[in-house]
Amino acid sequence: MTARFSLTEDDLLKIGQLFPRLSFTRKEQIDAILDGGTADFQAAPGSGKTTLLGAKLSLMAARWPFAHRGICILTHTNVAREEIERCLNSVPYGNALLAYPHFIGTIQSFVNKFLALPWLRELGIDVRETDEDAFAEQFFRRVNANRSARIWISQSPQQRTRAVKGVRYRGADLQLVTHDDLTLPATGTTIAHLQLVKNAMAREGRLRHEDMFAYAEQAISKVPGLVDAVEYRFPNVFIDEMQDTSDVQLNALYKVFRNDAVIQRFGDVNQAILNRTRGTLPNAFPVANCSEVRTSLRFGSTIAAVVNAVKPVGAEIVGEGPAALAPPTLILYSEATIQDVISRFGTWAATLLPADEISQYPIKAICAIKAKGNPAQKVGRHISDYFPAFDDALTPRPTNRTIRQLLRAAASTSGGNRVGAARSALLQIVQEYGATAYKEARTWRQLVQIASANDVDMETLKQLVLEIVVDPSDLTTDVSARDTIATLISKLGELIEAVTTAEDIPDEWLVDTGSANTQMDGVNSLTISAGAMRFPLHVATIASVKGETHLATLVLESCRNRKFDLANILPYFCGSETPANETHEEKLRSLMNIFVAASRPRRLLAFAMHADRATASSRASLIAKGWDVKDWTS
Repeated sequence: MTARFSLTEDDLLKIGQLFPRLSFTRKEQIDAILDGGTADFQAAPGSGKTTLLGAKLSLMAARWPFAHRGICILTHTNVAREEIERCLNSVPYGNALLAYPHFIGTIQSFVNKFLALPWLRELGIDVRETDEDAFAEQFFRRVNANRSARIWISQSPQQRTRAVKGVRYRGADLQLVTHDDLTLPATGTTIAHLQLVKNAMAREGRLRHEDMFAYAEQAISKVPGLVDAVEYRFPNVFIDEMQDTSDVQLNALYKVFRNDAVIQRFGDVNQAILNRTRGTLPNAFPVANCSEVRTSLRFGSTIAAVVNAVKPVGAEIVGEGPAALAPPTLILYSEATIQDVISRFGTWAATLLPADEISQYPIKAICAIKAKGNPAQKVGRHISDYFPAFDDALTPRPTNRTIRQLLRAAASTSGGNRVGAARSALLQIVQEYGATAYKEARTWRQLVQIASANDVDMETLKQLVLEIVVDPSDLTTDVSARDTIATLISKLGELIEAVTTAEDIPDEWLVDTGSANTQMDGVNSLTISAGAMRFPLHVATIASVKGETHLATLVLESCRNRKFDLANILPYFCGSETPANETHEEKLRSLMNIFVAASRPRRLLAFAMHADRATASSRASLIAKGWDVKDWTS
């Protein structure tokens, strides 16, 4: 069954011909490309990890010897999947991996397609809905109708309401669990009723995304030969963005790929801000003595030194990108000047940044916290202290996105109302191409009401929504996006007035969000005008810019649990504390957030904090290390 496949020195010689615009000259890159065994690769920000992975996969595809066995490429989110697809489409032979027998998709879509959905069909369960919010609300209503459960909830309404709404299956025995920080009753009538309601909703096909992993584990335990069949189909497995993979996902993967598959995992554990557990399983990423790709082409040595000062895990990053245009800078503000910090930073940056680079990369001010904090504390708590106009609701929602953007949002596993996005996409299609009876529907509810009044089988429509969410189609290119939308139109049946081909799809439906760096001017931003320079300066959370490359970044301090993050981190910048020795959870959280923030910019990096929280000795230490300290308190 074992089918080892390794690249050779001969393959390496082809790199110059196959990738004339790419450079693979560093030993760490070459070693990663030639490694044919199970391995972890800890990759620094800006190290070209996705390009490296795409090149390796392209070289493998060029002489892949199997007609019915493929390479399995897994990602944490569809954004990461699409980035890999774009890379594969840009290199020779890469697009061969986008079709059978290969698979590229999220961990969730892999588990659904090859494990959970086939097993649910075997159990006679027809999945009707995987809407997290809708499930939580309906489950709570049904549970709360029971007197015993209602009394239990009333004893601690806030926590127990959240506990009930968080109920999901876990493990092959479909054990009931809830959020990790909450508990359910161990015995008694309440837990029995919770189990009864959960099982009833499961039989109706109403499930959560995590339930699919539990059914996948059940399938593995109940179906002889399932693991062997999947491993035979996929002898080589690549997993990207491993630092964001949850224990539930990791556990499911290692129950199916446990014998002969070669598994290579890529990521950066220092950026694990979306996975706070950071892996409690023995095979958590990265394993000891893993390979490191530690050269960053995003920034030079100046910014690399700052990033290394807050890097909890691994060897030092080597910065071989463009040189910084100014030393790392600490900006000090007061209560009176905090709301001037972002605009003053923009005006200062305008005097340094090259005009041609401003058009290529965004300039951002980022903060870890967006929720408003304790009003009794000093300012510097959250984004709104610096930028009162910040409104998370201004982030583009499904209702104002193109069809292509809606379909991408529906497939994203990183959060949001995925079912709502899928419904919005179908609603817009019907509004454009629908028969007269349906074109006037302004909302999904209206569409359902009109369809029901015309005796349309709504089950087909529901299944189409589910298909969009759990089995996303290829949206990488304009051609594939057109084909995907045309296919959806054909499946809407009698709701559509006339036959529509891919060529008929309006161009405006194909407008894409583009790369992670694409911005919408005017959405949580201000315009900087300084001399001949004019550009938007965007305000965002640190979590939202993960994976982005900026031209310049201003990191704004924030407060969690009465602890200000930059005050926590300042000793690391000064060199009096070492991140590798840190075990305190709150400090580790701050280190990871600031690591992500500080590793975004190419040319300019600054931090803003209240002057009262920067001691005179800290300022002196930073200046001695080559930093600049700007007093903007007046």
